[in-house]
Amino acid sequence: MNIIAIANNKGGVGKTTSTQNIGAAIGTFTNSRVLLIDLDPQASLSKSFGIYLAPEEVQVGSYLLGKTNLANTVHSYKDSRIDILPASISLIKNEKELEKSSTYPFNLQKVLKANIAEKKYDFIVIDCPPALGALTTIALTACNRYYVPLQAEYFSYEGLRDFMHYANEISNRNPHIRLGGVFANRFNPYSKKNFSKNLVLSIQKQLGDKFLQNYIRDNIAISEAQAQGKHIFDYDVKSRGAQDYYNLTKEIIGR
Repeated sequence: MNIIAIANNKGGVGKTTSTQNIGAAIGTFTNSRVLLIDLDPQASLSKSFGIYLAPEEVQVGSYLLGKTNLANTVHSYKDSRIDILPASISLIKNEKELEKSSTYPFNLQKVLKANIAEKKYDFIVIDCPPALGALTTIALTACNRYYVPLQAEYFSYEGLRDFMHYANEISNRNPHIRLGGVFANRFNPYSKKNFSKNLVLSIQKQLGDKFLQNYIRDNIAISEAQAQGKHIFDYDVKSRGAQDYYNLTKEIIGR
């Protein structure tokens, strides 16, 4: 079972967009069944697929707490091979309950194994919140590999160091968890921003083969797709955003 978490404690680095479009690339081009899990109370992944839940509706927190089953909680994307386990603002309250539960931090890992998820899906991709809290810990504990999007900016680099230290502590306690790689997001190697290019080169030297070769460029089509509740391949498969996420996902699967 391939369970991937997209995580970084810094906001605005492209976690949600990457979860959506990496998952979409897998489902669209590999004939795989994919479950996308929204573990962010802001519910941006859910909204990027046009899913807006009222606080009282069942969502991922309800599922993790055993108040509903997977079949009654997931939303299918059109007639494709992609399902979404959505979030809502109620996940803020659920997070405190989950952290106090006897199964913490194995909440997600246990419910996926106890239900049909591992048999029904070939890949599970988890969108983490921009925080080093209980929900991110639950996501990392459940995954096999985690990938970290990075913007080529100084504070993003500082945040990466903090996150890597945090994630390493979790993986040391759980040998099945490994860093899949770090990738640059909203990056253009041909721009005149020497600082950004030098920063990426520096991180590449530090991480070696853990820094992915493929990167995501700025592309307005990605935001336009989300505004219409679509992933990039459904919105404009010929766009730069679609090309970049296809190549990045191909590299991730190849690893």
